[in-house]
Amino acid sequence: MQAILLNIRHGGGRRAQSILEWLARRSPDVIALPEWRNNAPGAVLKAGLESRGFQTATATTNGDNGVLFAAKSPFASSCVTPLDARLGRPFSAREGRGGALLIADFGDLRILSAYFPGGKLKAAFFEICTAQVEASTVPFVLIGDINTGRSDVDVEGTGTPFDCVAEFEALPLVDLWRAQHGDTAQEWSWRSPPSPKRRSNGFRIDHAFANAAFRKKFSNIRCFYDHSPREMSITDHSALVLSASETEIG
Repeated sequence: MQAILLNIRHGGGRRAQSILEWLARRSPDVIALPEWRNNAPGAVLKAGLESRGFQTATATTNGDNGVLFAAKSPFASSCVTPLDARLGRPFSAREGRGGALLIADFGDLRILSAYFPGGKLKAAFFEICTAQVEASTVPFVLIGDINTGRSDVDVEGTGTPFDCVAEFEALPLVDLWRAQHGDTAQEWSWRSPPSPKRRSNGFRIDHAFANAAFRKKFSNIRCFYDHSPREMSITDHSALVLSASETEIG
């Protein structure tokens, strides 16, 4: 199995076709696209993936940033985005409260694709993720733009420390990239735009986590960043690539 996570930046816009072609060249089995929007560029991505044999599912509110999930194998899906307690509806990006959580259930595997909001609003999303993990009896993966990391090693230079670090570190899952690369390794999946008053800083905010059952079922797990989408300017994030093959029994 190969999964690719790629934040497509503000729905993809005129870059949608280039994003689709980049994904097609890599032939993944699973794709998660945070910041997907239910608009014309979003339709290009959704239809383009479906024409290439993917089943798709989406979680978003109107034209706000959400998530598109796609897979070559059939799955059942459900949106588990927390409600905005203040408004009684899903968080709205237009109010700086965007985000989406989408479960894909393959029967013997569950994948939660995510786009977390900024600030302390992430706490409600961590609560949902933890509840989903604890309720799962099969291999489980959380993959998404979490907009969080460890402030000691996942932020470069003078970058702003993350909110909800305690919730991030308390997830009952293993950080697959850090498990492979080490506790003090550093690599950036997104860089803040420079300004006259502030330099650009790197952040590792795009993540893949798995439970013990996933790590038992799959061997030769590799988790790494592909910086080419950012270097090609088709988005402002690097892609996170997760590959794993099933453990042979015998």
